[in-house]
Amino acid sequence: MVGNYSLLVWISILILGFSFALIFGKLAILFPGEAGVSLATKEAMGEKYQNLTAFYLILAVFFGPVAVLLIAGDFIQSYFPYINLVFLALGIYVLTYALLLVKIDFLGKLMLVVSSTVAVIFLVSSINILLQTKSFIFELPYLDIDKIGYSFLLIFWSIVGWEVIGNYSNDVKDTSTLKKAVLFSAISVSSIYFLIALAVCFGEFPLKGVEPFKLVWLVEPLFGTYSNILLVSISLILCIGTLILFVGGVARLIAALSSKKSHFLLKKTAKHLKNGTPIGALNALSFIYMITLYLVYEKTLTLDNLVAFADGFFIANALIGLITAIILFENGFLKYSAYTLALFFMIILLFSNIYILLSILTLFMFTYNKKDIM
Repeated sequence: MVGNYSLLVWISILILGFSFALIFGKLAILFPGEAGVSLATKEAMGEKYQNLTAFYLILAVFFGPVAVLLIAGDFIQSYFPYINLVFLALGIYVLTYALLLVKIDFLGKLMLVVSSTVAVIFLVSSINILLQTKSFIFELPYLDIDKIGYSFLLIFWSIVGWEVIGNYSNDVKDTSTLKKAVLFSAISVSSIYFLIALAVCFGEFPLKGVEPFKLVWLVEPLFGTYSNILLVSISLILCIGTLILFVGGVARLIAALSSKKSHFLLKKTAKHLKNGTPIGALNALSFIYMITLYLVYEKTLTLDNLVAFADGFFIANALIGLITAIILFENGFLKYSAYTLALFFMIILLFSNIYILLSILTLFMFTYNKKDIM
């Protein structure tokens, strides 16, 4: 969409994303619990703002997981050419739902192995592409502010996820483990994304300029005919892992708030299975996903729409988390980083869909004018 400007966009968002990860990691350590970072917001700003940040995150997860389902479905559609993408996405969600009902101890280890494998594959593949590139011509196209802003909104997707690690903080016995994991992951993710961005921009692919870029082009030089099945397999597992992280995390959040008889959530969403699965909240989210998938089937929504809508609410949630950090943290790197991120995210948010902006603003004004119940 923005050509080589994407490198500047990636560099900017990854630098900010690194600070973003550290800030939310610290909040998760300071205020552990199923309600996640919203617990810190309650401490800093009151319960009504805890509900607001939770509601923004819940709304984001109305759209985001469906986007992930479509991405997963798109990867496997070449093997099921006669099945509509939406039905493939639905099938993947049914599998994810089944996994969410069962506590699978090895899931965390499985995701670590798969994500590490993906990291190595794309790290080596990107470096291989760059080593084979004969010329690095950095030509910038005509600057279109709207496209640049919208690309920042879409690329925010790459740093989404740090907001929900707090919802799993009770499952981590040693807080130093969480701190090390956040730091290591932030460095790894940033490095790999940037190398991929360089390879995409400068790589000399046979069909570059003829067809839209395909991710499989990065791995074909090393893995040949096995490239597609390799990419499909690891992508499907990663997408399901992402869904389990977000849907499971937000279901926990909804259940935690519902158990306190929060005003905007039904008490039925507080119901748990004997194994601790928040079944009431999970079923409520699943109902929303069925509606969203139907809208995609009817072509009312597209993948870009879903990502942009989700990112709008993710950014609104992140802004409240950053304001929380500004209030709670003492002067230092993370506090000043929170100021910078809050300003930058606010600018990115302005490029969101007008209806999403109105929804975010309406919810904020409603919360602002509401009497604090603390």
